[in-house]
Formats: sequence, C-alpha cells, structure tokens
Amino acid sequence: MCGRYTLTMEPESLYGAFDAEPDPDAGGEPGLYGGDPIRPRYNIAPTVTVPVVRVDPRVAPEQARRQIEPMRWGLVPSWAKDISVGNRMFNARAESLSTKAAFRTALARRRCLIPASGYYEWKKLAQEVASGGSGRGRRSVVKQPYYMTPADGSVMAFAGLWEYWRSSEGEPLVSMTIITSDAVGPMRDIHDRMPLILPASEWSEWLDPAVDPEPMLTPPSEELVAALELRPVGPRVGAVANDDPELLRPVEPIASAAFLL
Repeated sequence: MCGRYTLTMEPESLYGAFDAEPDPDAGGEPGLYGGDPIRPRYNIAPTVTVPVVRVDPRVAPEQARRQIEPMRWGLVPSWAKDISVGNRMFNARAESLSTKAAFRTALARRRCLIPASGYYEWKKLAQEVASGGSGRGRRSVVKQPYYMTPADGSVMAFAGLWEYWRSSEGEPLVSMTIITSDAVGPMRDIHDRMPLILPASEWSEWLDPAVDPEPMLTPPSEELVAALELRPVGPRVGAVANDDPELLRPVEPIASAAFLL
C-alpha cells in the first residue's frame, strides 16, 4: 500500500524533472494549491491536495503538454454522492483496475504521474514482553516505519489515475489515486504491497490515452527497486501533524528480541 509519501523538491526542480508547466487554470504561477504553495512536504497523507502530472485533456494528445495540476489524494468517482468516498480510494490495486467501476474509465482516459521523493511503509513485528512472575512472556505487535527513497536522490513517479467530480452545489474537484502492485525484492520484507513506480522511459506512454496501459501494470523491475534506499526512521512519522526534515533521519531499526509476524 502507499499511505504516506514525501515530495521535497522546490517548484523549479519539479517542473524541470517532469518537463511540465503549471496549469494556467489552477492559479497560473507555480503553485497556489488552495492557498498552499508547492513546497517541500515530508509527511503527505490522504485527502491532502498535491501536485500531479497529467496531459491537458482539452488538447489533442499529439499537441498536449504535460501540466502540473493540484489534485486531492483520494479518488472521488464522478458518480459519487459524497466527497468522503475518496477517503477510501487513495490506493488502487493494479490487478483489478479494469474490473472496478471507480477506476475502469480513468485507466483508459485519465492517467497521471504522482511525483515523490520517497514514501513510508510500516513493517509489523512481534516482540516478547515479560509478564510478572509467571516466567512467560506475551507477544505485542510493534511497527517499524521505513522510508523508501532513490539512493541517488532522484525523483520517483507513481502511476496514478485522476477523476473529475462535482458536488451537489456545483463545486468542482479533481482527485487522484496511487496505483499499487505486489512488492518486489527486499521490499517484500517490509510489506507485501508497494506503489507502482514507473521508470522515466514509461512516463510518456503512461500519460498517453492512446497507449494500452496493461503492459505497464506489472510490478516494478528488480533493478528499479534495488536502486532504492530502505531507511528505518522514527515513530514521529505516524502523526500527520509532523511535517519536517527530521522525519527522514535514519534510526537503528527495532531488532532485538523482535521477529517478523
């Protein structure tokens, strides 16, 4: 799964990395996202509005440019009666996209890239805890957060889908979901799912609605995953109010007297 991620790039670097331009209908100058400018973010959670890369759907594909668009994380289908539907749709499983009504049309027509500097995942551990006098211990579940980020400091792009929605009062909303796949290589030791990270060589094809997306819905390559640093970090990332560079500081992982569940 992917429930928290980071984007620590400055606006100029973000636009340059994706060869994109700001959406003129989203505020013009890079980045006014509901009053919150594009800025380094260290603990992005679902329902937050974030910068997303797409091609302008109003322009013919052969003429369309990549744009950075503000989108709410948590896809709200066009037929949804309430925005809260999106709170449950921040991830979409690659294996079932074509069979789910909420994602089927978006997969064909509205694909996007979610820029990320890294993402967090929690590894479940069981730990022996002594209990008084009986000589027996009990197991308690603890979670070690990890931060996954390109070891070379480059940007990642998660495969995503976006959708339009309009409230009963006529208020428009553009939202997105991050696609997930089976975990690969050492990632499996942390969690069985991971975001579908696309290599730069597939970005253009993923954004092009004329291209069949199915071949790109497979888990990331072993080589791509091997280029990620899997960094144990502290528990402060568990609170969404914490949003600072200290969240990325490496720590000693929980290891003594602990074992994988």
